[in-house]
Parts: sequence; C-alpha cells; structure tokens
Amino acid sequence: MKITYPELPVSSRKEEILEAMRSAQVVVVVGETGSGKTTQLPKMALELALAEGKRGMVGCTQPRRLAATSVAKRVAEELKVQPGNEVGYEVRFDKRTTKDTQLKFMTDGILLAELQGDRDLRKYHTIIIDEAHERSLNIDFLLGILKQLLERRKDLRVVISSATLDAGSFSKFFASGGGRSVPLDSGMERVDETSTPQAPMVLVEGRTFPVEDFFLPPSSGEYLADQVVRGVEWVDAYDRTGDVLVFLPGEREIREAANAVEDRGFRDTEVLPVFARLSMGDQQRVFSPSRKRRIVLATNVAETSLTIPGIVYVIDSGLARVSRWSPQRGIQRLQIEQISQASARQRRGRCGRVRDGVCVKLYDEMDLEEASEFTDPEIRRSSLGGVILKMKALGLGEIEDFPFVDPPNSKAIKEGMKTLEEVDALQADGRNGLSEVGWRLAKLPLDPRLGRMLVEAEKRGVLAEMLVIVGGLSVMDVRERPEGKEDAANQAQAKFRDGRSDFVALLKIWNAVSKLRDGKGRFQRNQLRKFCQKNYCNFRRLVEWDQVVGEIERSFCGKGQRPDPRKLTFEVEVGEGKGSRNRAAKYYKEIHCALLAGMPRSVGLWDKEKKLYKGVGGMGFAIFPGSGLFKEKKRPEWVIAFELVETSRLWARKVAWMQSEWVEEVAPHLCKKRYHSPAWDESQGAVYGKETVLLGGLTVVPGRAVFFGRVSPKAAHEVFIREAILEGRLVKGGGAVPPCLERLAKVRRQVASAERKLRRVGGMWLEEYAYDFYFARIPVEATTAKAFHAWRRQDQNEEKLMIGIRDVVWEEGIESRLMLFPDVVEHGGREWLVEYVCDVEADDDGLVFELELAELPHLPDYLPGWVVPGLLEERVELLIRSLPKDWRTRFQPVKGTAEDFLKEWTGWEPQVDLLEALGEFLSGIAGVVIEPTMFDESRLPKCLRPTVTVRDEKGKVLAFSEDVREVKEKLAGLLRSRREAAANEEWEMTGGTFWSFGDLPQEVDGVYPALVDEGSSVGTRAFLDQEEAEESHRAGVVRLFWLDHGSMLRGHLKRGFLRPLAKLVFGPNQKEALDEQVMRVAVEGAFLKKFDELPRTAEEFAAASEVARGWVLDVAKSIASQLEAAAESYEKSSRWIRSKADEKLYIETVADLTEELEWLSRDGFLWKAGAHRALRYARHFDAIEERLKRMDSLPLVKDEEKRRQLDVLWLDWLKQWRARPEAARLWRVGWLLEEWRIQLFAPGVPREGKVSEKIIAKALK
Repeated sequence: MKITYPELPVSSRKEEILEAMRSAQVVVVVGETGSGKTTQLPKMALELALAEGKRGMVGCTQPRRLAATSVAKRVAEELKVQPGNEVGYEVRFDKRTTKDTQLKFMTDGILLAELQGDRDLRKYHTIIIDEAHERSLNIDFLLGILKQLLERRKDLRVVISSATLDAGSFSKFFASGGGRSVPLDSGMERVDETSTPQAPMVLVEGRTFPVEDFFLPPSSGEYLADQVVRGVEWVDAYDRTGDVLVFLPGEREIREAANAVEDRGFRDTEVLPVFARLSMGDQQRVFSPSRKRRIVLATNVAETSLTIPGIVYVIDSGLARVSRWSPQRGIQRLQIEQISQASARQRRGRCGRVRDGVCVKLYDEMDLEEASEFTDPEIRRSSLGGVILKMKALGLGEIEDFPFVDPPNSKAIKEGMKTLEEVDALQADGRNGLSEVGWRLAKLPLDPRLGRMLVEAEKRGVLAEMLVIVGGLSVMDVRERPEGKEDAANQAQAKFRDGRSDFVALLKIWNAVSKLRDGKGRFQRNQLRKFCQKNYCNFRRLVEWDQVVGEIERSFCGKGQRPDPRKLTFEVEVGEGKGSRNRAAKYYKEIHCALLAGMPRSVGLWDKEKKLYKGVGGMGFAIFPGSGLFKEKKRPEWVIAFELVETSRLWARKVAWMQSEWVEEVAPHLCKKRYHSPAWDESQGAVYGKETVLLGGLTVVPGRAVFFGRVSPKAAHEVFIREAILEGRLVKGGGAVPPCLERLAKVRRQVASAERKLRRVGGMWLEEYAYDFYFARIPVEATTAKAFHAWRRQDQNEEKLMIGIRDVVWEEGIESRLMLFPDVVEHGGREWLVEYVCDVEADDDGLVFELELAELPHLPDYLPGWVVPGLLEERVELLIRSLPKDWRTRFQPVKGTAEDFLKEWTGWEPQVDLLEALGEFLSGIAGVVIEPTMFDESRLPKCLRPTVTVRDEKGKVLAFSEDVREVKEKLAGLLRSRREAAANEEWEMTGGTFWSFGDLPQEVDGVYPALVDEGSSVGTRAFLDQEEAEESHRAGVVRLFWLDHGSMLRGHLKRGFLRPLAKLVFGPNQKEALDEQVMRVAVEGAFLKKFDELPRTAEEFAAASEVARGWVLDVAKSIASQLEAAAESYEKSSRWIRSKADEKLYIETVADLTEELEWLSRDGFLWKAGAHRALRYARHFDAIEERLKRMDSLPLVKDEEKRRQLDVLWLDWLKQWRARPEAARLWRVGWLLEEWRIQLFAPGVPREGKVSEKIIAKALK
C-alpha cells in the first residue's frame, strides 16, 4: 500500500507535522476548512507508524456518522484500497473492518463504547480526534480520558485536529514533562525543556480566496427578515453573479426570511431553506446545480457540517439558536444568542472558496469585537447525567476530579447527579456508587433516562413497546411537513395522531410500517417508499428508527431471549366492551409508567387560572403545537413530557396524559411525604391523618388517610388524649362508655354547671390540666381504642383515670361555694328543677325554673323571686338600690341592710313575694310604708331576674316569662285542654243511637260531662267549660230524640208550620233549613215543659221523651208565631233604616241598628237563642220598633247618649264574637247585651233577668 498526498495546504506541512508527532505524544493541528487535515492527517500517522514498525491501528474519530463513512471511503480511494480492508470504518449500524485494517474511522461514540471493554485502547497506536473545535460532550470526554491514558501508555500518540484557533487550549491541556514551547519554523511550536511543556501545535492555512467584510447593522426596530432582504439587496447591487449563503438562528426565522425574500421578487433567483426538520428531498436541492442565483437560508449547521458548493457571498445575521441546559430549572433552553468570534470566522470562511468572496454582517463591528472569543463547549451547556454514568462505569473517579479541558460548573454536576438519582442509577447508601439499575444503564448506548424506561418496561411486561418508543425518541421525527404542503401532511398524518399520548402515536406509526415487512421482518423498500410519499414520512429516518430499535434491543437484551418489535403490532386502540377497556387502560398505564421512570420530574399539573401546566419547581409550560394533545378541548389534568424546551416560551414536546398516582408508584424515592391533620377516627378507633405526596412542589396525592401512630407516635398520643378522651369520642356511637370516660363527662358537666352558676363560662375548666392528667397516665402505646381498652383493664389502670373536679379547676373551696347554687329548689314539700344560664344576649340569662306543664299550677307565684342563696344577697342589694334616692339613703349601708334582711329570713320558708317581704322589712326600719311597687326590678340585670320556662313532653318551650302569673294565664287554655283530654279518657264515647252512656253528672272533679251531637249518632265527652258542656248537651239530647222519633218529626215538617214571611226574612242566612231549626228548638222546649233541666240519665230521658212527643208540635207552632211577628217588625225596621241611610245625622245609629238586626238573624240564631228565648223572640224586634218611635218623638241626642254607653261594651264584644263565633260564653254575653239594649232603648218591653253594665263587663272578661 503506497501512501501519497494530493496538493492540499496540509500536505505542504507534512514533514513538520511528522516531526511534531515524533517529538511529542500529543500534537495539535489547526487548519481551516478545506485545508485537507481530515483526510491527510490519518495517512501521515499511518505512514509514521509503518516507518517505526508499530503494530495496531490508527483510530480517527468524527463527530458524525456520515463524515466517518464518507472520509473512510475518500481515504481508501486515495490509497487505492477497498473500504473495509486496510481502511475501515465503524458507525452505528455499520461496521466495515477486518483483521488487516490499519486505519479505522469511527464516531467518537464508538470509541467511547470500546473503552468499556478495552480501557487502554491497546488496539490503537495513534488516536486522531478530528473536529475537536466542536467541543461536543463526547469529544471533551475523550480528551480527558486520553490525557489519563497517556500516563499509562507512553507509546500512544494523540493528534488533535481543530478548525479554530482555540486549539491553543488543547495544547495547554495536554502539557506534560518540563520545559516550555517555543516556535518552530513554519508556524509549528516545539517544547523547550526550560519552561512549562505544552503539546506542539501546527497552524495550516486553508485554500481560499480573499474575503472582503461589510457591516450592515440593523436600524431601530427593524425585523430580522427585513434585515436579510436589505442584505440580499446590497449583494444584488454589488454583483449579480454567485450564490448567497445566509446564516439564520432557526427554522422560524428561515421561513420568515424566505417569505420576505420571495416577496421582494429578485430576478433569476431561487430561495432554498435548509434546516434539520426539512424533508430530505428539499435539503438535497442545495447540492444540485442551478442556472439561477441561489439564496440559501441555513442555520449554523452550514458552518462546518455542511459544505454547500458555489457560495460566493455570506450574509451573517450574527445570531444562532444555542441549546443550553438549565441545571437550576432542569430544562433545555433553545435561545437565540450572539455568535462567538470563532463562529463568525467559520461563517466568513464559507465564502471565498471559488473566487474572491464577500461577507455581509448584519450587525455592528463593535458587536463582533465584544463577542466571546469561542463558543461555549457542549459540556458547559448540557446535562451531565450520561457523562457521570459512563465515568462511574469506567472507574474514572469523580467528575470533579476528571481532567476536562473546560471543567463543568458545580451546578451542572449536581444536576447530573440528580438525574442519576431520579432514574435510580445510584446506590441508596449515600456513596454514589452505581446501583444494579445504574450498571445496566451504563452498558446501553442511550441517555440514562431512555435506558431507565427500558428497565422499567421490562419489569412491567411492555419491553417491546418501549424499545420502539425509545428508538423513536432517539432519532429525528420521521414525519415531515414540506413547505407549501403542510395541510396535506397534517391530513395524511392525522391517523397517527393520538389525543392521549404522543408516544402512542409513535406506536401507531410503527404499526403502519410493520405491515410493510417481509417474512423475516425486513422492510419491503419499494412499499416503504410509497408509504413515505403518501404519508409525508422520511424514508431514511424510518429505516434509521428501525435500525436503532434493533441496536437497542441487542444492547439491552444481550444474547438472551429477546422480543422482536418488528414482528409485533401493538394494541394501541381501545376496543369495545368493559374487559377490552380495562386491558387497554392497564396497557396504557404500563407503557407510560415505564416512560415516567425515565423522566419522573417531567410532569405537569394543569393550572386552570393561568391556563398552563405547572411543572416541578413551579415552572409553567405549554403543550407544543405539534403535539396530538394540543388541540384537545379538554385539557388533561396531568401530563408527562419527554422534554421541556424553552424558545419563545417553555414548551413540552412529546406529551401524554397520565395519572398523578403513577408518580408515587414509579418514583417513590423522589417523592416527599408530608403528614398533617391528625384527628381521631371513631370508625377506625385510631388516630388517622392526611398523607400528602409531593414531587417538586406538585401535589401528587392530595390527602390520603394514614394511621398516625406509625408516622408520629407522640403526635398520635396527643390527639388521642385531646380528641378521643377529652372530647369523649373514644367509643363509637352506641358502644359502652368506660367508667373513666363517664367520670370525665360527669366532671365536665359539674364544671360547666359551676361556670354558669358563678357566671364564668370558659373560665374554670382548664383543658391543659385535664390533658396533663391523662398524659401522665396513658402510655404512648395505648393510643388506639383496642390498645387503650386492653391497657385500662390491667393493674387497676381504670382507677388511675378517675379524674376529679380538683384536677381541672385551680380554685380552693369551690365545692362549698357551689352549695349556694342548688340544682333543685325545695319548697312546700315539692322540688323545683332550676337551670343556670350565662349568656348576656339570651332572654333567659340567669336563673331559670324549668317546669313541665303539669307542674305549673303548683308553682307559687312568689317562689322564683327568692331565687337561690348564691344570688339572693346581690338581688336584694340591687332591689334596695332601685328605690328612689330619697328612700334609698335611709338604708345605708345598703349591703349591710341586705345582709340584715337575709339574716331575718334565714331558716324560714317564704310564703310571700320577695318584694312584699323586703318592703315590710324596710318599712320597719324607716318607719314609713315601702310598697312593693316602689322597687324597680327593670334596673336589675337580666341574670338577677329569674324566669320560668314551661316545656312539653318533647322539650318544646310552651311559655317563657319573668312573671309566673303571665305564664299561667298564657297556658290556661292548654292546661284546660290537657285536663279535658285526661278526663275524656274516662268519659269519651261515640256512636250511640240510644241512651247507653250511663248517668251523666253535672260536674265531677272539675270537669263537665255532656252528650255530643255526632249527626247520625250521639256520643259523650267531658268539658272544662260548663257553658260549652251545656251547649253540647242540648244538641246531644235533641239529636237522640230525633234518632228515636225521626219519622214523627219529619211528618210535622211536611205538614208545615212556618209562614212565608218568616222564611223570606230569616231563611236566606241559615245553613240549616229554618223549619228544621225550629223543630230542633221545639224538641228542647217540649223537654222543658214538665222538667226544669234536660235529662242526664236514661230514665230521665225516657220520661222527658214521652212528654215531648205530645208537646213538640205545639211548641214548634208557638216559635213559628214568634218568628212571624219578628219578621213583620224586621221589615218595618229595615224600611226605617233605608229611609235614614243617606242622612249624615243617622249614620252611626243606622250602623248600630244594622249590626243588631244582623246579630238577631245570623246563621243558627234560633238554636243559639234556645227554647226559652225562642218562645219570646219577637220582643227583641218589638224593642227595636219602640226605639225607632222614641227617636221620632224625642231628641236624637238622647238615643246617641245611650248608644255611646252601649258601644263601650258592644264593640268590644262584637270584635271577640266575630273572632270566635262558636264560643258559648260570648253567646251568653251577647244575650245579656240584648237585654241591656231593651233596658236602654225600650224600657217598656219586658226583659229577661237582671242586667247592668257591671254585670256585662265582668262576663266579658
């Protein structure tokens, strides 16, 4: 194999480079893009090794797979050998080497992987790290490892190849031995033994044409797209030939600039965007020749990774979107930043390759001078979890001690350790060694988070699914959205979208392409290409996804039994039926729990107010518009996100719905538990509290019941005493209360009663005294109901818990004071229950006599006024002070006077009102009469004015007052009805049709038995009111006679005995037919023909009935005659009233007469009048006629005087009667008033009985 070198800038420095390799272990070569260093340095290293007879290989790393394979093929072509033999390569999914390989190209990741099996890299004699200026994580990691390795392998050569001048830092980094570096000829440096040694560095200039710089800084408020248009206009004016490369920070800026440039309409120009998400076909257009000027809009990928032919002009925006990991927030930030000076030179170097070039900078020259010299290495802006994991697996020590070119800061290191803790990769012993999971993760060519997902998936039985998902997350999105075809792409890809999970969407895509495999699981490429065209998918990325899945599968499963995702179709859709839904729900959970294991802190809770998701640490984020969940109407409460990326705002990409409980299930080591709200749970018989599970400030489990005895025995002990014991809630409702708690309840009642009596509510019971009492006796172990009962039954422990009033009240002599406030007042051989109320807002504040209704009649009116001994002295003193001042001063000192009064009454049971007794006592002192009315009780506070409360059997208050007499009057009717009801338990009978009731006495034990008319039958009952009893008895006797002689009475009614005028005047107002009413009254009159009273025995009834049979018709005719006469008088009176109705002088007289006529002809008037009055009924109308005559002959004023005298009682009675028209007493008073009318207005008309104003007034009350 003959090694030759083409004419390239680096070839001219061959001897100098070889000399440097011979003289030092490490050589740094700095060469601009196009100098040939990538292809020629490996050949030089190989030539030197062959000359020295070394065995092994030259290993050359590249940051990208495409570069590794293409460079290997280029070098093999120059050496005229077949790729894969003497010159080989190894990249992900593709290894082309043999035992004869002497020059091997590989990605830096491959070399790192080889370190796990060969720590000293013995198969290599030379290692070349190309594109070191990119300072990726892998490059910096390799540089540190190589620095350590050089100490162990003195025969190893290392060549560092860089395109920027910061390579000087590499030279210093690899300094060793003694001496200093001095310049060699032609730009090479050599070590001088007298100074600090550095690795020699060779500078190689690129093959370029001169480049001229122009600065076009932005004007105020100018948009970037407008700046680009202005830059293109400047170039277009400068020269119409040559392609233009525009550097912009990102896809959005490229699209905006492309639209702006196209809208400008430059002649013979095509605009070509270039960015990572662009479809492969659109990307390849930049490499195709064109007759038009091409304006290529690209990101910083075109600085070094992509060489676009034909570029003459560069327009540099001076901006780049830089990925920076924020260790404080745990998010990836894609922010637009000013580029470094090194990046500006790289961009500038892209023009001047084919002819003289021009670089137009869209910023100020001062901005360039103030920019940082070099771009921050990736290790200073990335998560270090994977690096730390590999270091621990390779035994490279702690990251703080590792020789990095630019050591990461402490925050980033802490964040990296935190990531490993999150994925459970570290041992729990605090020594930070790798756990079993950590060792598994270290063997995988994956980010630790992705590896952890696989470990969890294996445990949950969804490894095949997770292999597919992890593979999909490891490559670029296979879906494309070509410019101008976004809607079509969205429509075609809609079937893959999933409203619950973007990860399920990956499985849907996998399902679709899995149908395009042959029997061996390999893709049928033609069909796959058609699928990609139809569904706007990237063919190469799909193939890469498939390859990545296979590689991960082999790495994770080893040689054991492996699931083959290529042969599986995943059940991502929810089927019909309950069982299917349950399986789908479990399947979904297992997949997403596995995902959660790898990114447990990438969760979010929907904040309804702020309309965004609240993440761990309080940061807010939104779902990225490209997610399948973005357009869902109902936002999931909880989501998990594969990555949080900050651009214009913080976006969550690759998102799925989840349940918060999964966090605790998957990552309990990251959850913090807070315990709070311990409380006694009667149903459980123990102290239970709330357990809140938190993840970085997010409440995962809001409040779960937990037995607090395990959480905090001391806290449970306190709650047990305070709530179970002191609040009396130890025993569940209905259970037997232990004696110790009965004693506690009794003492509480005693103290509460004492507080009310002494008017110190809440001031005597000392809860902490009670708590201390039980705290000192109940052990911590006995804080459940079961444990407590078991303990108290042992060794007389129950007796230890018998609390007393002295244990909770600090006052001395409390028992003797309370004796002055008895709960029962004894008087007259009876006991009266009293209550003490202490509530100044309450009506019953103070002493209350609590009575049942039956006790009320026996309570002396004066007794409450004497209150109880504990209150009496103050009450007496204040009563004396309530006297008028002239009197009060005679009894000074008042307190002494009150004490003297009480001494006089000591031992005596009062029989008079306190005010009367006190007045008599004070009268004896003053020598003048002190009347009870002179005391002003209203000046006493409510608590010294005793009240009486009467309750029914259910405890309802029937009456309440400070005046016993008022209570008795208010409840008089109820007392009567109760007595009546009690009496009727003996006397009440119903349904009689003949006299079967026995004898009915007029009165017995204060009640009045009588017959009751039931319509079709007759009954008996007792009345408390004699008049009501008599009225009821009248109706009952008549009804019983009617039941016995109905046919005879009906015969009389048929024959008729009432004249038409009587019916016309009195009939319309009656509910009962007037003739039947006459007949009923006639029956009563017939009974009284021979007897003074209506019958009350069966024998009397039989005798009276026999008499009545013969008299009833005659009596009826007599009554009819009275009605006929009364009707004629009624008509005359009515005509007179009508004649005077419009005369003002007679208004009141007319009203009075009208009321009287209405009263005399009211419904049921005849029955209410009774037989005796009915037989003389016409005289009331005769009296009216007489009154009218007297008014015609005498001055009207005379009648008015009498009417006013009458009105004093008439109007009062009329109001009462209209309210209670059935009251017998009011009917009786009404007839008295009628007799008085006759006496006043028609003294010539006969009257019934004696009547006077005084008699009527008394009856009315």
